[in-house]
Amino acid sequence: MTLNMVRFCMTKIKKITTKERIKTAAVQLFNDQDSLSVTTNHIARAAGISAGNLYYHYCNKEEIIREIYDEMSQKFESFQSFEAILTSENPLKALDESFERNGEMFWEYRFLMRDAPVLMALDNELKRVFVVNQEKRITQIAGVIKFFISEEILENMPKEEILLRAKVYWFVTAYWQVFASMNEEVTRESIRETKEAMFKIHLKPFLSEKGLEMMDRV
Repeated sequence: MTLNMVRFCMTKIKKITTKERIKTAAVQLFNDQDSLSVTTNHIARAAGISAGNLYYHYCNKEEIIREIYDEMSQKFESFQSFEAILTSENPLKALDESFERNGEMFWEYRFLMRDAPVLMALDNELKRVFVVNQEKRITQIAGVIKFFISEEILENMPKEEILLRAKVYWFVTAYWQVFASMNEEVTRESIRETKEAMFKIHLKPFLSEKGLEMMDRV
């Protein structure tokens, strides 16, 4: 490797590191404060760089948020939660574990869960990507419901109810923190409450005998 190639690689690494510093600082500020009140100047200061350096990497705050959302989405995909549920000996246990794992991720990026409606209202590109992911998740949830029915874990239901139920499940998991933040700060407890609502209210009453026995082993 020539000296120029080494310098190029070092410069590239430095740029990636700076972008990571910016995103890390932004997530911390967005989580701790009202994300609307956080400016690029605040983020640059927290990252220990100049505003000009920040703008070298990102055009505006919305671009930072979009990249953070993409980072969270990739992290979610890496969990392969739906695949784990469909291949587990105890799918309800795998579902429980996915809620725990996702809960930690939602806590890490809690501003996105808390401020999603406002952020999407201000950024059409973020809304577009969010809607694409939302449709994908609803389809995946519907697939899990169908699997639970086929495995006699859930009681049978009319086909037209499956998609509707999938939408309700998505709404609870995606927007519970928006609701929680109306009266208080988003906390780890409010994130855990999402799982409690799902299991106790939206899942357990519709389990078959086999499903209830499986739930006892969770």
